[in-house]
Amino acid sequence: MEDIRVRFAPSPTGSLHIGGARTALFNWLFARHHGGKMVLRLEDTDMKRSTQSSADGIIDGLRWLGLDWDEGPDIGGPYGPYRQSERQQIYQKYIQQLLREDKAYYCFCPEERIEALREKARQKKTDYRYDGHCRQLSLSQAEQRIQAGQKPVVRLKIPCEGDTVVQDLIRGQVHFSNRILDDFIFQKSDGNPTYNFAVVVDDYCMH
Repeated sequence: MEDIRVRFAPSPTGSLHIGGARTALFNWLFARHHGGKMVLRLEDTDMKRSTQSSADGIIDGLRWLGLDWDEGPDIGGPYGPYRQSERQQIYQKYIQQLLREDKAYYCFCPEERIEALREKARQKKTDYRYDGHCRQLSLSQAEQRIQAGQKPVVRLKIPCEGDTVVQDLIRGQVHFSNRILDDFIFQKSDGNPTYNFAVVVDDYCMH
């Protein structure tokens, strides 16, 4: 096997726990066995709960276990920074690209409207899906509202027809009907990316 790269990417919101230690150990063993690279990345998109003391504790705990890494927030590397809070410009690059390519859109719906949609779905005993109220706003219209002080989220514009196909290593091609997928949020109203978006961008950029 060639070019093996694995990563352990804890959130520094508390101490290193046994499940995280096990995951780090398995990744470390796999990388070392195949002559690959072990990457340590701190996923601190939860700004309110992430602390430097937790980050230091996780790193100290990994070292106590005898683990080392080839790239990380403490030693750097070719694909840094290795802390998500320091990668905002990278995330914004891809968010703006998706907006320009009409694969995403700004959503200005207040939480009260979203909760009303959720309640309606609960009453009908159906799964909640955003109804696309802001989907047809042009980028220029959205930017005017932002300049006026409104703070939107950004949603992925899922195609209305067809399937989304995922190539899974074990199951092969897995098909999901786009009609049941939600235009999920990947940038919050405070401008920060969601975890699910940041981790995909990081994995892509860090190879």
